[in-house]
Amino acid sequence: MHVLLIFLVLFLPYGLVGQSDSLLRATPWQEEGTGYVLRFTPDGTFEQDYGEDARNGRYLMGRYALDSTQRIVTLSVDYFLGKTRVPVRYRRGQDFYLDYRIEALDSTTLILTDLLTDKIRTFVAIPEDREDPALRRIPKPPVGKLKLPEGWGM
Repeated sequence: MHVLLIFLVLFLPYGLVGQSDSLLRATPWQEEGTGYVLRFTPDGTFEQDYGEDARNGRYLMGRYALDSTQRIVTLSVDYFLGKTRVPVRYRRGQDFYLDYRIEALDSTTLILTDLLTDKIRTFVAIPEDREDPALRRIPKPPVGKLKLPEGWGM
């Protein structure tokens, strides 16, 4: 009995560490009121899709990290990738860091509080129905037959 109690005390925290991270990565999150879609990947990156009508660039990409308590998530964005999207108040050194406290996280809802502005962002889980980001920029094959200028070919 004592061995089981010692095992639980020593190793239970390690079993809980990945729960927030795996829930974050389980599904894309659509922000209520804006339609922005936030995705977290297993390799520690995130992507925020502003939609097709975005004027300052459609995607904001960077890395994310959870603190040891799994309650604070930090989104870090390279200066050159975020300078048109991220307000200057989030800049620390050369890059941008957006710190959020996770207020609620389950399989359908994600609620984040911006630690700098106290603004609350509410997200709902949506089904994954988009192509892989690595495949987005592959050139599409031309439709129909290629037309060569006069004098070229036969």
